[in-house]
Amino acid sequence: MTVKLPVRPEKLVSGSDSLLHTTQPVIPAANQKKSIFDTIPLPLVMFLAKPYLAGQTSADAIRKAHDIYQSRRFTGTLDILGEDATTVEDCERYVTTYMSLVDEVTANQLHASNRRERMTISFKPSMFSTMPPAPGKESEKALEAAFDRINKIVDYAFQRGVDMTLEAEDHRWTNFHLESYFALHKAGYKNLGTVIQSRMFRTEKDIARFEEGMRVRMVIGIYQEPASIAHTEKPIMKELAVRYSRELAHQGVYLELASHDTKCVDNFVNKVVLPLKLKASQFEFQFLLGVPRAKLQDSLVNGSYFSELSQSLSGEDEKHALMLAQTGAIVRMYLPYGKDKVAGPYCRRRLKNNPNMIAYGIKNVLGLQS
Repeated sequence: MTVKLPVRPEKLVSGSDSLLHTTQPVIPAANQKKSIFDTIPLPLVMFLAKPYLAGQTSADAIRKAHDIYQSRRFTGTLDILGEDATTVEDCERYVTTYMSLVDEVTANQLHASNRRERMTISFKPSMFSTMPPAPGKESEKALEAAFDRINKIVDYAFQRGVDMTLEAEDHRWTNFHLESYFALHKAGYKNLGTVIQSRMFRTEKDIARFEEGMRVRMVIGIYQEPASIAHTEKPIMKELAVRYSRELAHQGVYLELASHDTKCVDNFVNKVVLPLKLKASQFEFQFLLGVPRAKLQDSLVNGSYFSELSQSLSGEDEKHALMLAQTGAIVRMYLPYGKDKVAGPYCRRRLKNNPNMIAYGIKNVLGLQS
């Protein structure tokens, strides 16, 4: 099954179409500020970020997925590190690599009776285009080719029963990644989910387009965006992540809350899961490998989080929390992998966006968890 993108090319590039609810211009990535993390040598970056990587190869990542599932019942989503392809050869190589990963996941899937607990695959749109979105025929042509490549991979995974997630990147890619997702889902690819960033101003209107049966990973977003198009205060982003999650849940969307903030997790449970009486089959929690949140993660999976919470509740909320205590919730770890050359930019951006990850790394070395 293959489809052609049912939208005008300019909608992919500029976001000027009213259906996207935005007229915000594309701001060149080069305008983003540099920081001290941009000057750290790659070997040091990789050393600091090592706890957050699942290895250098697909075999490493799949082995890690099985390890964490067998030892702690955490599932995983695999992500081949790499972005911003510049040649057709690079784009086609990523297509081949992702199709091979689909085969490997199919052959080595987790032994989970619940499909939601199985391994999934995440991928970025910029890996499949020879240039970023920009006005002009050349960019339009590149994006149409990128969509065809993404379609090919998603179809390949669909035929093999593997779920995938089309990730969000910086604001230049938002139109393309969302339009691609909606087009593919409309065409019948129910194995595809996507990512929404609460920091973006446009998100408040974008979420109205999601429908029952869709799947969304809710994040605050790791990309440092201009204040003219995005929130800059993390407390606001986290509050909006919960608010947007509630709205999406009302629309019948399967929610994947990706946050390491325990308060954000608490707010999600108290303001979304309990009031809307969401079942364990309607949501999950996602964490980045290496961030020390073992106690929280274990309590979510084994249900003790909900059991303890029930003691402070009454009525229907207490009953629902006790029901969730019996089932527990799904915890999915984000398992990125790749060689240093391609993993470096990802790791540098992670450290730049969240310097606390250096402290997390030290905790991991010392065996400390929180």
